[in-house]
Amino acid sequence: MFIDLFYHWVDNYNLYFNLFSKLIIFRSASDTVNRGKYAISIAVFISFFIVSYVFILSNIDSLNYAAIGLGLISIPVSLLLFRKYVIIDFRSSVLQLAVLASAFLLLIFFFSITDLSWARVIPYILISPVLIEEFNFRYLLQHILMRKQKWYSSVIIQALVYSVFYSKYVVANHGAGFPFPYNILMLTSVFGMGVVYGLLSKVSRNFILPTTVHLVIWSLFPVIAIYAPGIASTLIPT
Repeated sequence: MFIDLFYHWVDNYNLYFNLFSKLIIFRSASDTVNRGKYAISIAVFISFFIVSYVFILSNIDSLNYAAIGLGLISIPVSLLLFRKYVIIDFRSSVLQLAVLASAFLLLIFFFSITDLSWARVIPYILISPVLIEEFNFRYLLQHILMRKQKWYSSVIIQALVYSVFYSKYVVANHGAGFPFPYNILMLTSVFGMGVVYGLLSKVSRNFILPTTVHLVIWSLFPVIAIYAPGIASTLIPT
């Protein structure tokens, strides 16, 4: 009887040990895959960041195209790698997409009447800088790469990184484009807008709402330049 119980215990022990070993191996493989996903997304983001920065400092056109390409490539790559998060974050995005499309069409219509040449530029603005920046900073960096951080930490950190990203305009040509105090005002305004866009992204759980606001602000730049030149001077070199 005791021998039978002993062999029964040994069989159960072997069964549980095998199951536990397989679970450990599975979790280890899963962790490796997750680390690989993050590594790929981080590599693409850093490449986009560096190439964009070097383009402004060197003014080499090919680097601009490369930066835009890297910024766009990160969208399908990240959406594919983190599709589990994407499904959750974009459940209620239909209305937000409708608002974005409406804003885009209204801006095209308005400037088609007032300034046709600027109306032709708006589609390019939607792609770069608006869509590329909002996805990479507000969604990829804030929502995916810092998903386990406190929400306010992720908002502040991405805004700081966003400010560093825009500091390329301040340091280019030894600061000739943004002399003091415009350099301080420019970086402060970029940080502030980064926080605003980050909060909008936090509320909407994705990057569509901040993309809409960002598009409207950039598209209305000719109007801002006329009626608020002080604000406009913090956005482009003086």
